[in-house]
Amino acid sequence: MEPNIPESIRLMKDSLGEQTFSSDWMIISQEETDTFAKLTNDEDPMHNDPAWAEQTEWGGTIVQAAHVLALGVGVLTTGKTPLEADSSENSYMLNYGYDRVRVIAPLRVGHRFRFCAKVTEIRPKSACEYVIKSETTVEVEGRDQPFMVYESLAFWATDQNMPAVSSEGEDDE
Repeated sequence: MEPNIPESIRLMKDSLGEQTFSSDWMIISQEETDTFAKLTNDEDPMHNDPAWAEQTEWGGTIVQAAHVLALGVGVLTTGKTPLEADSSENSYMLNYGYDRVRVIAPLRVGHRFRFCAKVTEIRPKSACEYVIKSETTVEVEGRDQPFMVYESLAFWATDQNMPAVSSEGEDDE
């Protein structure tokens, strides 16, 4: 057995390939879709014109795939995984990128969806740094076909000498 491996890495290694995470159901509203479109300069009637989009094969506006992908970063670090994903005095996690992203079928604005993930690989980069690959499926409620599947990479560093996280409202005197 490998010495000095964090308990959370041991737990993940024991469940490689098994679904280890399922988020709460989420909904992206038209207002959020419009805001994301403005922020990313991706204003298109398929996303931002409900009257126009209602006449399409989708029957309404669809969410930008990049919006859902961006939400996945935060959702997968909410503490429902064995990793201590929040930055602390001794660890941090970073989005390390994606190996593969596929949009399978459109996601309508206002439809419920969730993220389901399984860790498929854990690669040590050093004695206290790991790259964790997960296969994530974005399920849509009431639909057999997912919205999206992707492989994400997270960089997790332990035993770091990080500054203490300050609490809001504390005086820095």
